[in-house]
Amino acid sequence: MREGPIPEAEVQAAAFGFAEPEWFDAALAKLSRGLLFLTGRPGSGRRTAALNLLRVSCGEDARLRALDSVAELDRWQPTDASARGYLMDGLFPTRPLGPGVLGHVRSLLKRAGACMVILLPDDAALLRRLEQDLHVSPTECVPPQPAMVFASHFEAVVPDQRERERLLVALDDNHELGDLLVPELVPAEVVELVAAIVSADGDPNVLGDLQARLSYRAESEVPALIEKLRGDPDALAFLLAACVFERLDYRILREEADRLLELSKGRLTAMLPAADSQGAGVAERPNPDFVFRRSMTDLLHTIRASRQAREIRTGGSYAHGVEPVVFDRHRQAEAVLRHVWREYGQLSDLLVEWLREVNRAAELTLPVGQVMGSAASWGGGRRALRHIQALAESERTTSRLIAAHALGIAAEDPVLVGEVRYRLQRWSLAVSPSLRTTVAYACAAEFGLARPDLALQLLRVLIPGGLPPAGESEGDDRVFMAVRAAVLNLFQAGNEERVFGRLLEWLGDEQLDGERLLVLFGQLLKSPTWFQRKLAGEAPEAGVIADTIRRALNADSSFGTTCSDLLRWAEWGQWDDTLFRAVENLFAVLARSMQFGEFRLFVEMDERGTDGWAGLETARAALSRWREGDTGRRS
Repeated sequence: MREGPIPEAEVQAAAFGFAEPEWFDAALAKLSRGLLFLTGRPGSGRRTAALNLLRVSCGEDARLRALDSVAELDRWQPTDASARGYLMDGLFPTRPLGPGVLGHVRSLLKRAGACMVILLPDDAALLRRLEQDLHVSPTECVPPQPAMVFASHFEAVVPDQRERERLLVALDDNHELGDLLVPELVPAEVVELVAAIVSADGDPNVLGDLQARLSYRAESEVPALIEKLRGDPDALAFLLAACVFERLDYRILREEADRLLELSKGRLTAMLPAADSQGAGVAERPNPDFVFRRSMTDLLHTIRASRQAREIRTGGSYAHGVEPVVFDRHRQAEAVLRHVWREYGQLSDLLVEWLREVNRAAELTLPVGQVMGSAASWGGGRRALRHIQALAESERTTSRLIAAHALGIAAEDPVLVGEVRYRLQRWSLAVSPSLRTTVAYACAAEFGLARPDLALQLLRVLIPGGLPPAGESEGDDRVFMAVRAAVLNLFQAGNEERVFGRLLEWLGDEQLDGERLLVLFGQLLKSPTWFQRKLAGEAPEAGVIADTIRRALNADSSFGTTCSDLLRWAEWGQWDDTLFRAVENLFAVLARSMQFGEFRLFVEMDERGTDGWAGLETARAALSRWREGDTGRRS
């Protein structure tokens, strides 16, 4: 389910006892223009605030609908004409919101007389990208002070003032309300405090030690409880069973605790007995399999590090929460690794063996590449890059990605940069596909991004082997894929003119496979801003860009992706003036020479386009001339 109605009960629950934060009116003003981005930390009450914004903006009885984060906004259409408000729970990370899509959504909401709130995680990179690319400033959901939340919710639960005063009398001298409402309380914990006071019904004995009962204090007391039970496996098993099956019959808890103890096979026992399996006497010793052997807090304290507050990160295909570990002293990690690498020779081989087998995820390969690159400087000598070459020769893609990152880090050392260049130039001519693929990866990573001209020279050497005729080896195909990724990375890093100019040179070289190069060009069209800006402004490069697009349309291997990209430009041009001009200018050039590729594009446009698409009238006019027999070229 990607979209559905928001139950009225959920809206009413959000409104019950809601305390309006200071930013609420300003957010309402933004929402009145159709679209609001709302961000905040976990527990800040983003969803509750969003529902109240929609309720106030759309009316108490307005129909509201929810969108899942995987909904494709570029294809979304309001499905319920009576709906007045939409709540979207996040943005799908692999489909970033562009200006065209944003304009599309705003125009749809305006026509439907509706508004939308998009909830965003507290991710600095995502928010910065939205501000830079879309020029929008998300509203930060900062919850009201706990005292305000308490007063509003308490009044909603207990409307009578004298009744509220009676309930508060139960708070004796040990429970000053101001002491309970500490600043770090989130709204949900304040609601829990209200519930505890109301349930006591004014009886101090029932209320008991309120601070000890509240959930926000529970976690701080757990370590002492675990420490107390470390030597008692029966109690540990019963504790875990009670946590899972709280409020069930005590006999069930006992049965489940016994079953857990049996399944643990001694892993809940802190110390091994003073006799071995043959009965021979040995000293009692710690059990290495004890699951409560070392706590994370204890380990962090031992190495002088700490666990940071939870963050939401959107790298990859979905958002996820992390609690990063950071050393107390700046650059302590580098100091430890440098020391053990230089002082304990056998350890370096163990570290390389361990790190080259990490998962392929970028969050792991990047720091490993940093360590492997830095280690080249720590070791020095003629064999400084030996461990990196071993990674570069590996059949494992992850190892080659690590080597590429490591070479970029190693090249920051002025003593090593010459050797890094020499090795990459030699590897680019190697027979081994692994080494040539590593060179392409290095051109796509730190080394190439810092030296785009050299990176493009190396990629040119790789192209004869990287762009093989059909039926060539799988290794050459791997090199081609790596070359494509490298060219795209260099293009996206701000080297558009340099990359496009070099690609034109390659297309003019008869020794290279032109069709494969046009596939590579089609890859660049997926980052279209530079092309669109040049076409819209009729810059000197516009004619060459249009001619290259024509060549891509008339090549079977590149027609499909090129046609899809141009149709997407035409559709999004409805909501972006620059893109509209770019498509109109491009289609006018293409219409002057109706070869097979342009004809296929215009037929697709005629069948799929709707009123308002950029270039649609040009395409239809060109088709009409063709059908009337006018197939001559126009200058």
